[in-house]
Amino acid sequence: MVKGLSPAEVALGLKRINGLAAPRWTMQSLQTPPSQVLRSHYQFRNFKSTWEFLNKVASIAHLNRHHPTITTTYNKVDLELTTHDAGNSITEKDIDVAEAILTEYIKFTTSRWA
Repeated sequence: MVKGLSPAEVALGLKRINGLAAPRWTMQSLQTPPSQVLRSHYQFRNFKSTWEFLNKVASIAHLNRHHPTITTTYNKVDLELTTHDAGNSITEKDIDVAEAILTEYIKFTTSRWA
């Protein structure tokens, strides 16, 4: 089984990621089932931009073999990352995928008005 990160390790990872730009990733502990997730919220100009970004997220997830939970409504996207093989804990892979998604968001929004 993969080992989850300690709260201090997660905090360091979030500091690294969140230093890039907004929107921020946060860690949340859930009671049922006991788990930890990384969460972030993204908002776009319209439905088309939302799905263009989601296609980029899908590519990142596929390349990393690590897939977020995605909730979307029109121009809003909520993402959650956790590692099921680590007992629904946060691992370095979650931090890396969150960073890749935020980096892609920065490129996406600076190359056009999203």
